[in-house]
Amino acid sequence: MATKEEMIEKYQAQLDELGVSVKDELLSWTVDRVGPANYNADGQLVAASDPEEVTRVYTNFVADELAETDKEKGMEAIHAVLADMSEITRKYRAVVYYLLAVTYGK
Repeated sequence: MATKEEMIEKYQAQLDELGVSVKDELLSWTVDRVGPANYNADGQLVAASDPEEVTRVYTNFVADELAETDKEKGMEAIHAVLADMSEITRKYRAVVYYLLAVTYGK
C-alpha cells in the first residue's frame, strides 16, 4: 500500500498540472479528510459525471468539513472546481477537496 507521502506526491503532480501552487499543510489536511479512500482505486477518484457522487462531495466535505450550509452555493463551488479540472480524466478526490478548500479560504 502506498504511504501518505506517496499519495501527496501524486496529488501534487495533478495540482501542478492544473497550475495551482500548493500549500503543503492544506494538502496534507485534505488528504486526511479523504481518509482510507486515498488507498482505494475507485474511492480516490471523483466520478464527476455522477450526480450522486457530486452530491456526496457536498455532503461529506463541503457541508461537513467546510461548513457550507447553503447547498446551492456548495454545489456551484463543486461544479466550478470540476469545470476547472475538465481536461483531467482521473480527478483525484484529494485534489478536488484541496481546490474546494482553497475556494472557501481554508
